[in-house]
Amino acid sequence: MSATVRQALATAASTVDGVDVSPYFRQTTKPGSGMVRYDRTAYPQGTNFGGLITWQVVIFLPQDQATAEKFLDEKAPLVVAALASHMRITDVITQQLALESGTVPIALIQGNREEEN
Repeated sequence: MSATVRQALATAASTVDGVDVSPYFRQTTKPGSGMVRYDRTAYPQGTNFGGLITWQVVIFLPQDQATAEKFLDEKAPLVVAALASHMRITDVITQQLALESGTVPIALIQGNREEEN
């Protein structure tokens, strides 16, 4: 894992108007804000290179379902395009994130890249 990679992903996602991603967790649920999360490192059998790291860019969505879907329709393709040169995008997933104050809708833009040695 790398602070440099986190910063690059956050900076790339934040180039999209209305999206503001931090390289690490921050206490906010404002729609359009987000953070970079490390998910896992896989070490495929039969290879002698490093691991394959899965990263997630988490973006908070509006609470209203229709508004959240419209936000995602507009922003997801732009964020995916902005991140494409930094990782291989594998998924865009919507979920509910459980926080102490309740659940909030989020989009996870997930992808992977080779581990840096």
